[in-house]
Formats: sequence, structure tokens, C-alpha cells
Amino acid sequence: MKYFFNVSGMHCSGCKNLITFCLQDLGFTNVSVNVESNSVTFNTDKEIKDIRTELDNLFKSDLSDYNYSNLSLLND
Repeated sequence: MKYFFNVSGMHCSGCKNLITFCLQDLGFTNVSVNVESNSVTFNTDKEIKDIRTELDNLFKSDLSDYNYSNLSLLND
């Protein structure tokens, strides 16, 4: 399943790489971070409630300089 969310606080390729690597460490695949649109897409088979819990923890710790919002499932 493909998911989407917005990220605030990104401004460079370093931000993009950090967020990409952190999401891949959570087991998400096909991670795509777009600095210009402040958006992220990724694939996972996890349930949305579990994804939200993992993202909450990630953005409180390793990615505390950023904020995420609007987590949603994309229709393929």
C-alpha cells in the first residue's frame, strides 16, 4: 500500500536524505521525499495506526526538527 504525508521544516538535500534513511530504517520501501512540495510517499504493508505510532515516535526523536501531518493512504 502506498502512503503520503506532508513534512514541514525541510530545506535541503541533507534534510531529504535524513528523512529518507530514517523511513527506510522503519522498513518502509520506495520512499520518495520531495523538498519542494514538502511531501513524502512510501510503501508498506503495515496498518495506518501502526504507521502513525512509528512516525510519532520518529518525529519526536530522530526527526525532532521536522513535523509531519496529513498521513493518508493513496489510491493506486
